[in-house]
Amino acid sequence: MKKWADLIYGAAWGLITRFRFYFSRQGLFYFYNYKNRKVIKMTGIGNNESRNSFYSSVHHFIYNVPCYSHKKKYDYLVAQNFLHREFLLFQKPKVFLTLEPPPSMTYESRNNMQSGALKQFLYLYGEPDIGKRMFYPALSGNRERTIRRLEETLTEKRPRLCCIINRYSEHPELNLVRQRIRFVKAMGKDIDIYGVEPWDGGPNKWTEFSNYCGIAEDKQRTLGKYNFVLAFENSDFSGYITEKIVDAFKAGAVPLYWGGGEFLKETIPSDCYIDCRNQDPDKIYRMIKDMTQEDIISFRRAATGFLKSDAADRFTSRYLRQEIVKRLEGVS
Repeated sequence: MKKWADLIYGAAWGLITRFRFYFSRQGLFYFYNYKNRKVIKMTGIGNNESRNSFYSSVHHFIYNVPCYSHKKKYDYLVAQNFLHREFLLFQKPKVFLTLEPPPSMTYESRNNMQSGALKQFLYLYGEPDIGKRMFYPALSGNRERTIRRLEETLTEKRPRLCCIINRYSEHPELNLVRQRIRFVKAMGKDIDIYGVEPWDGGPNKWTEFSNYCGIAEDKQRTLGKYNFVLAFENSDFSGYITEKIVDAFKAGAVPLYWGGGEFLKETIPSDCYIDCRNQDPDKIYRMIKDMTQEDIISFRRAATGFLKSDAADRFTSRYLRQEIVKRLEGVS
């Protein structure tokens, strides 16, 4: 029943977004400037190599309003996660980006990324210049409503200490998977575990823990029951900062975080989270056990301040798409 409700809600929201776009200034400009529009093809939708979307103009792309049908001709190509033959041969403006860390990419994509001829077309997390760096579009939904709710519940006391919501994995190239398990074991029964089997179809070994709680059907609602959340990335790469820490902020749970590499502190203020990089799990566990309600409120206040700031805009889909268009049009 819930899946059908989510499907209906998603379809309705899609229609609302489409109508809002067409009656906006950008939508009206599209009709006015119809002859000069640039069609964009985006590949790798939903991390599926064969799934594509087409956009009738750059404004359609920025506001994520795709066409209902495929286009035979297009002016710009945006490849996501998969650096394939079509991208290599395409002679018009193009951009490649990946939402995944290198270990999760195909061998072909990783190999093609090494080509010096393609360097100018890559939009990646590891860019040293923060103004040119790609950011994971983790901040979705109604931001103002989220901030309002956080301010209203800033001082609330929560019944449970900590949780983790993660798909189980033993991927040898994901360098934080073992660290995550070390911290889970250190917290014993004071951490509730939510998660499903690995993407590769292996066993879900979370079920071997006595404090396994099954699948979190509603992640934000589940996080809202806890003061802390173990929010490690799968891999620690420079600039790779995903929804794991942002979802914690949105739920008012203090993230125990490890990720982002050398770019973490310049991206998110350090008073918003507990940095677990190279820390002793037992030490972190004792620290959060001893924290006062005032300490927790301080972290929540700092995280809410970050979500209000311009720096958080980088984590929105709109920002990502605007930056892609700048590169396609040669602005940056």
